[in-house]
Amino acid sequence: MIKNGWKLIGAALIAGSLFAGCAEKGLLGMSGDDMIEKIITAESEPASYYAEGVLKMWTDEEITNTMQVKEWVDGKTGQQRIETEDNGNVSYAVHNGSEILIYEKEAKTAFSMDSSSLQQEPNQTQKQMLVDQLERMRDTHNVKMLGQEELQGHEVIHIELTPKDNNSLVMSSQYWVDPKKWMVVKATSTYGDTRSEVLYDLIDYNPKFTDQTFTLDIPADVEVKNMNDVMNTKEITLEEAEQAVGQSFLQYGGKDLELSRIELTSSLGEHSRDEVTLYYVKNNKPEVSMTIFKATDENMDEQLLPEEKKITVREKEGSYMSIIRNLSWSEEGLRYSVMGNSGAWTLEKPQAWAKELKLPDQS
Repeated sequence: MIKNGWKLIGAALIAGSLFAGCAEKGLLGMSGDDMIEKIITAESEPASYYAEGVLKMWTDEEITNTMQVKEWVDGKTGQQRIETEDNGNVSYAVHNGSEILIYEKEAKTAFSMDSSSLQQEPNQTQKQMLVDQLERMRDTHNVKMLGQEELQGHEVIHIELTPKDNNSLVMSSQYWVDPKKWMVVKATSTYGDTRSEVLYDLIDYNPKFTDQTFTLDIPADVEVKNMNDVMNTKEITLEEAEQAVGQSFLQYGGKDLELSRIELTSSLGEHSRDEVTLYYVKNNKPEVSMTIFKATDENMDEQLLPEEKKITVREKEGSYMSIIRNLSWSEEGLRYSVMGNSGAWTLEKPQAWAKELKLPDQS
């Protein structure tokens, strides 16, 4: 249904990542951690561009998907438009600054979403998105500069990210970056027997946008559904949240963050359950979220994922997955999951934040 829409957005977030403001010779002589710090601290202006490329996916060395991608980005406003064509199926995704619209032409389906409901800010610069990904992977991956190459008529810098633990099933990635504009011309990732590649063959850094560029002309006979309705998600109050999980739960009462909203997600099927998610913001920007649901014996005994490790949270056994900055533990019959929004939320910060959580009657 909406698989292609999210796939094309994910491809753009990975492939369209920009470095900025760093000298290429300096980067070539740096260690992985030093390079990441240099990119983080470098000043840069959000870039506008139009690009065309191809996304390919393989399983067991057999191509499973070939997708043509067109992308428009207005660096000044943060507006984005992505079009894809996959085996005759055309999809569109537009972020107009406040709302994301996805339209799949052949399926005659359309979905809308308030962009403030996303944990990641949709109008992040491409540099910020790449830094975010590097921050997530720096604890589990080695970052290496492989030198300069020529690709698609561009002089590029080749960067490789490989797992520190060779025995774990963890994604490996490579980037080919044009240092003149610091745009990723090519990106690849490998996870087990699956592999993906995004390659831009046309990049225009001086695009011309019209009033229609960041709008979608959806036919009148196509119903635009709210994504929250499709995902059985709705906004609720604190009282309703306690009713959903059957008891009071830990909350954050610090003055540095504001609780912006609470959502209830109801999943169906054999493992149906109600999940409550609290979203906290800082200066009106997403900072951290916490999801709560009733703990089960299955939660207590569940096996760790390849990139997950056991840690201690609030003097209890929990787990942390660095690649998505997710901290989880069970307490008093409830399962808690804390996810930081930025690279600052490495293990120590969510652990410390979790210690500050209190029940309402303890505040």
